[in-house]
Amino acid sequence: MRYLLLKTALSVVLVMEFLSIAGVLQRTALAIPNFRNISSDWRISQTYVPPDRGAPPTTTSSGTRGPQCLLSEKKIVPLLIPGNNIGITLSKHPTFFIYIPPYQEAEKARFFLTEWISEEEIYQEDFQLPEKSGIIKIKIPAEKSAPLEIGKTYTWGVQIWCEYDPLGESADYLSQGFIERIEADIDLLEKLKTARPLTLPTVYASEGIWYDALESIVELRSLNIDNPQLIDDWQKLFESANSQGKEEFIQAPVLDCCERMEENN
Repeated sequence: MRYLLLKTALSVVLVMEFLSIAGVLQRTALAIPNFRNISSDWRISQTYVPPDRGAPPTTTSSGTRGPQCLLSEKKIVPLLIPGNNIGITLSKHPTFFIYIPPYQEAEKARFFLTEWISEEEIYQEDFQLPEKSGIIKIKIPAEKSAPLEIGKTYTWGVQIWCEYDPLGESADYLSQGFIERIEADIDLLEKLKTARPLTLPTVYASEGIWYDALESIVELRSLNIDNPQLIDDWQKLFESANSQGKEEFIQAPVLDCCERMEENN
């Protein structure tokens, strides 16, 4: 009888000990994304290497065509892309980031993605501009768009109308850049397989895979909003890429936006 009582007590102790350890591990796992000293794992500003893919396609500069509803001094809508206006991705349906400057009385905005050479429309959506200035993201839904083809160059961007245009032909602001999907080689696949969440952006950036690096950085910053090292490295990333309009959007928040105005495609 004493043996059974001793065995039962020992079992209870072991279970409690196991639950205690599991709780610590769980709390530690949840705390990992928020620890502050992560600079040793975050070297994007030193390792971002633009890919050597020849001269990028020429593009229409951002600017004003008609009435002015942007309140920023430069009157442009910066896209979060490298300074040469072109970046690469591994994703079939990538995510795009756009900075919306302060504005007044804008009628509507439109995101578009087209095949560069044929100008075939791949995806388009009209969306409501955010109530405040900031960075918005557009994720192309897989069910509404064909996947990007490997080796093809695509044009993407945003149009903003300050006044209603019944024909929708002439936006007052136009910004556009380029994207190309590539296929990962064996070495890159191995690096991605062994990368930790904190080092994943570095892997993408060191290979010049801009769009994937940027999306993974945004995800990390969403978990570490006030981390000073992340803020500093976020700034250095765009400085190393010589991104146009970085003076405006580096300090801007990433917004939970935007509501589609209508269904497209």
